[in-house]
Amino acid sequence: MTLEGQWNRQRRIMGSDGQRRLAEARVLVVGCGGLGAGAIPALTSSGIGHLTLLDDDVVEASNLNRQTLFTADQLGGSKVELAAERMRRLSPGAEVTALAHRLTAEDVELVAGHDVVVDCTDRAASRQAISQACRAAGVPWVWAAIDAWTAVLSVFAPGQVQWEQVVPHPTEAPEPLDIMGATPALTGAWQAAETVKLLLGQGRSLVNRLAVVDLLAGDVRFVELSPA
Repeated sequence: MTLEGQWNRQRRIMGSDGQRRLAEARVLVVGCGGLGAGAIPALTSSGIGHLTLLDDDVVEASNLNRQTLFTADQLGGSKVELAAERMRRLSPGAEVTALAHRLTAEDVELVAGHDVVVDCTDRAASRQAISQACRAAGVPWVWAAIDAWTAVLSVFAPGQVQWEQVVPHPTEAPEPLDIMGATPALTGAWQAAETVKLLLGQGRSLVNRLAVVDLLAGDVRFVELSPA
């Protein structure tokens, strides 16, 4: 099922065959929390035809200030199943797969079945696993991390600067970070935009660049990164 005119407002900016390329694209999103709430609807509504969502968590009350894929009456429900069902209603023509799974470095075959991976996790161990699996599969991935009013974003592609160079000594936060609800919403949407740019080959991506966002100061700066 497709909706007549669903992408009329973006066809011209996608190029002559851009919408078709998005419909054929396969994107893996790891994490359906705050960043996922910003990225997943933006990816779906842009016309991504094949979306795989990974998350092994359930909805808790403390999620609801930023994880807007869920509502208060869904506490205890599977995040990935709830997110997938909502995206199927948003874009009935899309193929949305829900996997209650935590990605590991051994999931190379899963990663290799996609064109881009979007990291919407909040743990260093998960990012290490994504980086290793993506590097083994030769698949680019879009990374973001948030804290309170701030965010950092980059894109890691084969043969370019890798996550381990940007975060050479990753550590886990001793306790959950404080997050202002709008921070992951904006950051996740930016991740979706970077994904679309990669798929279309348009614009300047964040490959070999780091975007540093401070919403409280109203400031965005970019740091150029050099491959080793």
